[in-house]
Amino acid sequence: MKMKRVISFLALCLVLAQPAAAAFDPIELIPDLISDGFDRILESQADNLYDMIGVNSSNVQPAVSTLMAQENDFLSNPMVQKEKNFTAFWYFVFYIIFLLVGGIGVMRESASFDTMGNVFGSWRNKYFEIAIIAPLVWAFYLYGLQWIFSFESILAKSAFLESMNFVSYSPENSTAYLLRALSFVSLMIIFYFRYLVVGIVSAYFLLFAAAGFFSWTRPFAMMVLSYGAVMLFSRFLMCLILLGGTGLMGGLPYPLNESLLLYLVITMGALLAGIVCILYPVLSLFGNQIKYLVVGRYLFGSGRGSN
Repeated sequence: MKMKRVISFLALCLVLAQPAAAAFDPIELIPDLISDGFDRILESQADNLYDMIGVNSSNVQPAVSTLMAQENDFLSNPMVQKEKNFTAFWYFVFYIIFLLVGGIGVMRESASFDTMGNVFGSWRNKYFEIAIIAPLVWAFYLYGLQWIFSFESILAKSAFLESMNFVSYSPENSTAYLLRALSFVSLMIIFYFRYLVVGIVSAYFLLFAAAGFFSWTRPFAMMVLSYGAVMLFSRFLMCLILLGGTGLMGGLPYPLNESLLLYLVITMGALLAGIVCILYPVLSLFGNQIKYLVVGRYLFGSGRGSN
């Protein structure tokens, strides 16, 4: 009797399972499961990127917008304020060394030109020029930096606010979600690097300016100060690319004027501009090598031709 009940129960289960088995199609179900799993992998990787920089998918757009339009507060950073007296002291030390060593050079140059009736040599003019300008730099460099920072902030904010109407796109699939995360996180990393470079140049500006007093350290000082200026205005350059790209995109016919992919391309263009600014020292050295090769080939080629 018990065996008959078990057999009847199993038969009933088989009958009830027949509709579900008929609806189960592995050919359609397995690809859907793989696709859903792949989408979840992409979305989780995008969320991991957001977590790495301390934001999430809902506030990453406001975070990027804040970095693009915020004031340049480098001089208010506690580290910059702390190092201000340190750099001012060493600037004064290097200035005294410059006056002593440069004065010896002026006397030697004057003595060598006395017999020729010329007491105004090239170093003499340069020496007095630096001797007069250097104290002015020490006294007013903070005001000068603040003016430059304010000028860049106005330029960047005005350019970015003009493009605000075109940057409200949201991804609708996992691939676009990941691409959006990559572009936004990369932009934020560039802005963080910009803040680091400009902050260091601001903190030790007087040391780099003092290095410009001496001929053997002047190329390094000019490179560092130029790099700081390039990184400072890199934000304005990226805002211009976003402004121009989204402005052109807004004039395209539908659906191109609402294409998330096209907007990601514009963002990648701004990202590329930021990367070029970061690589400025390497690119400038490479460009100088090409310039020297071209000039040398021109000179030696002309010499061979004239012979």
